[in-house]
Amino acid sequence: MGELSQIRGVLEEIKKLDHVIDVSLISRGGMYISGDPPRGVHQETFAAMSAIILGAAETTSAELKDSLGRVVLQLAGRNLILTAAGPRYLLAVATDSDGDIGKIASEAKEKISKVEITL
Repeated sequence: MGELSQIRGVLEEIKKLDHVIDVSLISRGGMYISGDPPRGVHQETFAAMSAIILGAAETTSAELKDSLGRVVLQLAGRNLILTAAGPRYLLAVATDSDGDIGKIASEAKEKISKVEITL
């Protein structure tokens, strides 16, 4: 339980970043692990689709012989940043539309990288 508690603590730190609305840790297989998915979404569907989107982007970047930094969905009222969190997980960070996507993604990735996730 200590590891999950540490993960929750890091997710709370990320959620406190300016312009961040919600943050979730999701397995690459599409299973919701921890955090707060955006309000009103079906948690399992949100997790599965986030993993699929990131996986498709990674496959595309590999075909292009390049590496993926992050995927950003720019929605009408907010942004959703999907980024790798180690080889087995990803972060889904929802921000308001005024947030600096690059800065938020970088800070979130830095914070989650300090935790070794072995779940």
